[in-house]
Amino acid sequence: MSTSAPTEKATIPVRIITPEGVLYDEPVRMVIAPSVQGDVAILARHAPLEAFLRVGETRVRLADADETLIRFATTDGYMSVEGDGVLILVEQGERADDIDRDRSQADLTDAEERLASLPEDAEADRAVAEAAKARAQNRLRVSDPDSGH
Repeated sequence: MSTSAPTEKATIPVRIITPEGVLYDEPVRMVIAPSVQGDVAILARHAPLEAFLRVGETRVRLADADETLIRFATTDGYMSVEGDGVLILVEQGERADDIDRDRSQADLTDAEERLASLPEDAEADRAVAEAAKARAQNRLRVSDPDSGH
């Protein structure tokens, strides 16, 4: 029988920040962020990294006994991994448990109606409506408990 102490899981501090303030600020076992080149998983002692983020799902896995997974709907942004932690800056972010599905569905319907009513040459307005549609679709997907990873 081994008499050694149980090995603790290494953690890395993660901060997720929006213009409204800090969305998350705790040490985690792993963070997975949606970079423009694909999802990126970061563990403790990861090499320095900088990445642009796309609309998607950011996930943190806690170092607790259950390895609890916390999910966030996040928008475009930036991630920096340094020796002292992970910094994620996004335009918008919401914890999956806090997402109002009815509001998100209404936002999706509004964006689709705006897109349908815009003339083809309204490129700037079309880009704004497409971005709103993508954000609403993301919030709906992330808030669906059956879509968990």
